[in-house]
Amino acid sequence: MSLSLSLRQHLRHYHDNYLFMLGHLATDICQGSVGAALAVLLAAGYLHTNTEISMLVLASTLLSSIVQPLVGIISDLKPRPWIMTVGMVTAALGIGFIGCTQNFILMFILISISGVGVAMFHPQGSRLCHACSHEHMGRGMSIFSVGGNIGFAIGPVVISLATLLFGPPGIMVIMLPALIMMFVFMNRHQHYTELTLNENRELKSQPQERESYAGFAILTMMIFFRSCVYFGLTTFIPLYFMSRFKWEVGLANGNLTVIAVCSALATLAGGALADRFGFKTVLAMSATLAVPFLIAFAAMDSAGLAVAFLIPAALFLYGSLSVSMVMGQKLLCNHIGFASGITIGLGISFGGITSPLLGYIGDHYGLEYTMWTIVVAAMLSALVAWFVPDIDAIRQKRKEAAESAASVTSEA
Repeated sequence: MSLSLSLRQHLRHYHDNYLFMLGHLATDICQGSVGAALAVLLAAGYLHTNTEISMLVLASTLLSSIVQPLVGIISDLKPRPWIMTVGMVTAALGIGFIGCTQNFILMFILISISGVGVAMFHPQGSRLCHACSHEHMGRGMSIFSVGGNIGFAIGPVVISLATLLFGPPGIMVIMLPALIMMFVFMNRHQHYTELTLNENRELKSQPQERESYAGFAILTMMIFFRSCVYFGLTTFIPLYFMSRFKWEVGLANGNLTVIAVCSALATLAGGALADRFGFKTVLAMSATLAVPFLIAFAAMDSAGLAVAFLIPAALFLYGSLSVSMVMGQKLLCNHIGFASGITIGLGISFGGITSPLLGYIGDHYGLEYTMWTIVVAAMLSALVAWFVPDIDAIRQKRKEAAESAASVTSEA
């Protein structure tokens, strides 16, 4: 009885967080399907080289990298929940029709449109999630983040099943979750507007804290390298297993689901651990522990052993995902929308910028070298993570210094 009551209280407290989680799922199932969809199009003869695939991956992130910070700034100025809904639907429509054409230019345009939609969703969605998370910021943001992880997990499965039944046009199935969530968000638009307005009033009533631009720049650098790893794996893992271990496309795409399931579990655990042990500790340790498992994965000649090492690598790699989001919002505490646009949106799409380089390496030297390049990026991410400032420790020192100064003044 008490467990049931506790569950009901939890769902009531985090009701909006779970709705944002579902919206995140509906958006990131589109982004998470890109690698699997392109592998299907390659197998169907719609695409022909790794370089073509990497150029389409770049298309999904190039405009996104520009749009997301702008949407973050707009979100800070005035509540606009509709941006989240429009972005989610745009992301779905763009990727949904990619299997209906064999024209590379049209594919490029459709994936670019989808990338813009993804860029529109993340800053406003995370801004709203921040507004309703209150003191449990780690847990609230991890609930939101895990929606993206689930989207990435089920996206390849949906793509594989749909295209098995209907061929490349079956990719259109990916649009259904976004269309469902569109009606949910439209119904709650006024509530979300009031939610953001209330948070803005609370922030204005409090004395503004100093922001750490240098600290945020270091965090952004760490996120860039981690995103290279993230996008490199989700783009080239299916192709790697098809090339090196001669797996069929459906089975190779299944590795993306394995990665995404691990990332969902790691995201939930990372948020809870960060609330308890500190955000900096979880960020640096998870990034560091991912490296040896990625090295072992790249070195394996056995497909079974490669998957076995890929699982813990994914767990540690994505354990820092929601943690870095909250750290970004703390480092730029007066510009939460902009911070979210960088740490959440660009945290994923940054890696797409380097995708053509990884594709070039795969075409000219082999996908094994692509995987070793990803390992180097993981090493750099782990190294930079240790230099990200511990904002909670800084705040505690400021508080203690202020209390000490007040004590001295009162004694005098």
